Amino acid sequence: MALSIARNADVRKYDLIVVYGIMKVICIMCESIGEVITVVIGEKQLTLEEFHIFCEQSENRDKLFELIDGDKVQKVPSFKPSQIAMRIGWFVGNFSDDFGYVTGADGSYSLSEHDEFIPDVAFISKARLPQAPEREVIGAPDLAVEVKSPTDSKRQMRLKAEAYLRFGTKIVWLVFPDEQRVEVYLPNQDVVEVDIDGVLEGGDVLPGFTLKARDIF
Repeated sequence: MALSIARNADVRKYDLIVVYGIMKVICIMCESIGEVITVVIGEKQLTLEEFHIFCEQSENRDKLFELIDGDKVQKVPSFKPSQIAMRIGWFVGNFSDDFGYVTGADGSYSLSEHDEFIPDVAFISKARLPQAPEREVIGAPDLAVEVKSPTDSKRQMRLKAEAYLRFGTKIVWLVFPDEQRVEVYLPNQDVVEVDIDGVLEGGDVLPGFTLKARDIF
């Protein structure tokens, strides 16, 4: 379904996301043609319940999906990023086994009524999660790690990092394999970049934990 909206002729392109009732009105980098711009109207936001029903459908059971702001997004496997994620998970897991849980690329976290993320690696303390759940964790991980795959955009990864922080995650590491660097996100602080010669620190989440970036690439 499309909606035509009259605009001034000098408009060339813009990026617009508007919530209209329960429908999303989305225009992404639309080009002006005369004075008419076409705006696509998408589906309403999915709730967690609707998302779980979708994931349980037979054609979806062997796939991994995230729910991001009410939109379902499929996670696409990639060899090199999965290797890096495994290395990080191994280091974090060996350090924290006595006081927390480490999850991999199929461990999901329900963050809101319209958000369920699957970080490539995550840590959550046993103080916050005394008993491991059978399925998804209700709440945000203390540490979330996202490793860029060929299908990921940096912009979307950075938006996701900010979302983690809003939902209560204390540290987010965005890992960029091709550039051999990591962006570190902390609440109310500037983003810190760690290059191949730098060191990642666990902060208040993993006190005393350090990991040389060189050891994960």
